[in-house]
Amino acid sequence: MPLQSTNRVKISKVRESTFGVTPTSPVFKTQRTTSSGLAINPKTVTSDEIDSNREVKDLILVGYEAGGDIAGELSFGAADDDLEEALQGTWATKPFRDNAGVADSIITAVVASSDTYTVNTGAAFVAGHLVFASGFDNAANNGLFVAQTGTSATSVAAPASPGLVDEAAPPGAAVLRVVGFQGAAADLAATTVGGNGLTSTALNFTTLGLNVGEWVLVGGVAANTFFATAASNGWCRISAISANRLSFDRVPTGFATDTGTGKTIQVFTGDFLKNGSTQRSNTFERQYLDHSPVTYEYIRGQVLDTLAINVPQQEKVTFTKTYMGSDGVVATSRVSGATDLAASTGDVLNSSSNVGRLGFDGASIAGSVFMSEITLSIANNLRRQNAVGSIGAIGIGAGELNITGSMNTYFGDKSILDKVMNNTLTSLDFRVGRADGAKPQIVFDLPSIKLSSGSPSVSGKNADVMLNANYQAIKSATYGYTISVGRFFYTP
Repeated sequence: MPLQSTNRVKISKVRESTFGVTPTSPVFKTQRTTSSGLAINPKTVTSDEIDSNREVKDLILVGYEAGGDIAGELSFGAADDDLEEALQGTWATKPFRDNAGVADSIITAVVASSDTYTVNTGAAFVAGHLVFASGFDNAANNGLFVAQTGTSATSVAAPASPGLVDEAAPPGAAVLRVVGFQGAAADLAATTVGGNGLTSTALNFTTLGLNVGEWVLVGGVAANTFFATAASNGWCRISAISANRLSFDRVPTGFATDTGTGKTIQVFTGDFLKNGSTQRSNTFERQYLDHSPVTYEYIRGQVLDTLAINVPQQEKVTFTKTYMGSDGVVATSRVSGATDLAASTGDVLNSSSNVGRLGFDGASIAGSVFMSEITLSIANNLRRQNAVGSIGAIGIGAGELNITGSMNTYFGDKSILDKVMNNTLTSLDFRVGRADGAKPQIVFDLPSIKLSSGSPSVSGKNADVMLNANYQAIKSATYGYTISVGRFFYTP
């Protein structure tokens, strides 16, 4: 029998409905990892009984302290559950329908005669939504389109031209997802009057599922879908939403008034997550596939304590997760009724061509200040809750959310050092994503931070002077949260 290779260990997880209890007929989602230090960790004590021969009488098992680290490389979709668990928040999703591997289940037909997709009921699509269709058998049924009049919770109407092709049973890969909205001709305008933002005459911004604090991307690439004033297109953060005005507190440099004459302006949106207090637990499954029979290890009640993200120069973007949980079991047969859900397939993101905006103090980093590394640590300060009569923890206590990190910068000027010395309230945001295909993006936003330490380092001759500034994120007085994350499934 061959020895067990690390390359032949399969790691999966399923969310628990009850802490420490593996769900009935669980659907385990395969995890993309680079290492796994999870362990059941028996807790033992030695007997204090006196032996006349001076020997230890016994070693007694008194509990389990299951948990440990998992490391991975960041890719779009791979850490969605992890981010939700680390922030203890809930993704605010734009309307979507996903067959999730089961053909003809949620999206049940494409009808050419009416140019519509028939879907099961759910969050309603509305006319004016930008919808991205993917995974359909016929190429004509894939791509970006503007939802037309007649769109509802059960039907999504596409433009008559170029038209759809009949699909009686859309495949398991089929997805329809709202990725933005488009104004009617000359309806959307950029304004600086009363602050930066967009205004409309017909479109009601309150009907689009937008959230205060989320980022949007203004402007498409097709003719007449972007403002003639170049600086009025780009990434903006929403500060207020009313029927006919979308206010921004972060805009591209040079953002200016543009009436959008003759334009059908597109605005791209994503799902939105902010920190909260909803704790979630998981059962992890590790399969040791070189064993015969296969060994199955189940590590239960795992709550995400810390999520650390590292963005070094010219490298992969990586993360480490630290879990704290209850107990576990090792078996030679799989838990009854278990099935598998495939891992996400997004490409691993790098810290050079896959990093878009680096925002500090409200503006994109430019000029003489550049970063050689950014780190972000989200810590929940969890604790095990043990009790008489239970060999594993009966629960996990939540502690203070503590978000910290560092920015290692070239010391090009004294602007960052001034903020360290003066305890200045500032902000940090950064965006990572692909530049090909659907161009998915992840946006991390810390609206209120203070730099807790940092000073120029003169390491020796023939070197650059660096300033490694550590930061502490705090609750934003404006938004009422400490961190938000946006995920964009499509950007132009």
